[in-house]
Amino acid sequence: MSVSSPPAQILNALRAGQIVAVMSEATVAELAQVLRRPAVRRYLTHSAITPDAFLAELRLHADLMIPRPTTTVIRDEQDRPFLDLLATIPPPQYFVTGDKDFEAPHYSGVPVITAAEFARLLRRR
Repeated sequence: MSVSSPPAQILNALRAGQIVAVMSEATVAELAQVLRRPAVRRYLTHSAITPDAFLAELRLHADLMIPRPTTTVIRDEQDRPFLDLLATIPPPQYFVTGDKDFEAPHYSGVPVITAAEFARLLRRR
């Protein structure tokens, strides 16, 4: 992850207190699994950050919420924790993901955007 990549820009905004990550224990666990995939580990290796260090920092700056169960249809049921998190009150402002299983433009009224789109929003602030 280069210092100018969208994920790095988002992490820097978290560190600076400009944004707050909204997560649940289940979404943190799912992210931990994703970060351990070989392709993702290679991506992190280029930035000299380990999955555990990334998760620890993310947890430090995240609001852990109790999700609200939903019945929204999703292609991959392992992604259910994210849909449930989007139904919390108050809901997150954005759902930032690159997961193609989230096919709809919104879930529970929360827009689905990529890290690059979110980084562009941050630069406009």
